Amino acid sequence: MKFQTLSVIALASVSLNALSGDGPYWKDPNGIIVRSANTGECVRTGSWTPEAAAEVEECLDEASKPKVAEPAPVVAAPAVAAVIDSDGDGVPDGADKCPDSPSDKPVDADGCTIVSVVLDDVQFELNSSELTPDSSASLDKVASKMNEYPNLRIEVQAYTDSMGKAAYNQSLSVKRANSVRDYLIGAGIAAGRMEVKGYGETKPIADNSTPEGRAKNRRVELEVIE
Repeated sequence: MKFQTLSVIALASVSLNALSGDGPYWKDPNGIIVRSANTGECVRTGSWTPEAAAEVEECLDEASKPKVAEPAPVVAAPAVAAVIDSDGDGVPDGADKCPDSPSDKPVDADGCTIVSVVLDDVQFELNSSELTPDSSASLDKVASKMNEYPNLRIEVQAYTDSMGKAAYNQSLSVKRANSVRDYLIGAGIAAGRMEVKGYGETKPIADNSTPEGRAKNRRVELEVIE
């Protein structure tokens, strides 16, 4: 910026004695910096220096003014597609193989009503109807699910392997089914929501001639009552 002097118009409108020359630019009695009527630039005093002028932001050239950082652009979050679950069973329609399952019954991962389930982790002491300590975790989950579906009713079914006499196995299976029912009652499930049935050594699901098969046949199943 070249050195500026007061223009004739500026001098005509402002008395020189009324101007203040204290600083790099002349100011009027109101403290407003005087500008050239021709160029609009601030009129320098004899004490103007680049350093002093740098303190007066309104008189800096646009190129010399400090840059104000612009705010970072706001990036909108990607739209999330609405998950549609028409039958309200917790399984989205796109993965639901049974789109019309009733809302008052539990469903599996495919959205289909669970008809029966084998409680693999529910075990009993040898030749006894006493539940093992490790059975509690599985039965607690059953109680929680029944609380989630208050209208759900089940039949507790117990089975044995074929070792021993059939009559003994039949009696033992009934006692074991009752043990499961009693545990669930203790967990807060109403007795009227459960029925018990012992099947003894009938209806095996594996080969009773092997230890592995017999272990599978000694089981507890829960069947949903319609």
